[in-house]
Amino acid sequence: MKTVTLSKPALKVIQDYLKLPFKNKDVSCPYFNNRKTNVRAALRVLIGKGSVKDIMEETKIISLREKVDLRNWNNEEIKKFLVDHNLGIDCSGFVYYVLDRELKAQRKGGIKKHIKFPNIKNPIRKLIAKIRTVENTGVKTLSHEANSKTVEIKQVKPGDFISILKAGEKSDRDHVLVIHRVDYENNKPKTLYYTHSLSWRSDGKYDHGVRQGKIEITDLNKKITDQNWIEHKKTGKDNETYLRAKNSKECEIRRLK
Repeated sequence: MKTVTLSKPALKVIQDYLKLPFKNKDVSCPYFNNRKTNVRAALRVLIGKGSVKDIMEETKIISLREKVDLRNWNNEEIKKFLVDHNLGIDCSGFVYYVLDRELKAQRKGGIKKHIKFPNIKNPIRKLIAKIRTVENTGVKTLSHEANSKTVEIKQVKPGDFISILKAGEKSDRDHVLVIHRVDYENNKPKTLYYTHSLSWRSDGKYDHGVRQGKIEITDLNKKITDQNWIEHKKTGKDNETYLRAKNSKECEIRRLK
């Protein structure tokens, strides 16, 4: 068995979102759903696009303003504080920061240097998008042919991402997961490990956020949605991430160009 992972700097980004750097605490970064807040043209930390540093700094500012000392709070209380103040990361924002650090580790200049916005025709809006790159990078941007290409399961490697488009009852939900580790057996991928930011219906109001799962490859010749997805020890219809992928119009493994 051979295991390949993202670079240490990229894995550090993942770890910091999985466990925000509060001293002596264990709090994952919440999932941010812009559909619920509908805030536009705001600071990136307020629209689900903030780095870990952004989120920690904004948390400190709010706690000082409200005169609360989070050092005396437990994990659940801090998570509730973050969610109640709309501090978190959306799925594409999370993947953006992980891939950005991975590209920099490979000395390729970071994602901002490579990302394109082919669907934006207005030159002023396009300029704004290039300046505020993370704020304007969603799942459709990452998945566009101008920015990424499809990858067969047998070719998968860490740094690839799984793009889920047109999911949900109205086919209007998109999602993205980043593959951070691949286990190979006889040079063929056996298990994919992913990280993403999502809220399951079973999570309730506060128990969502950055989380991890794995996909066991049972047949290299079948689609990614025909493999065995495991998250929170849930599989099949009990695994809400898998259900979103399975019921989407498009679900592909993709790689940045």
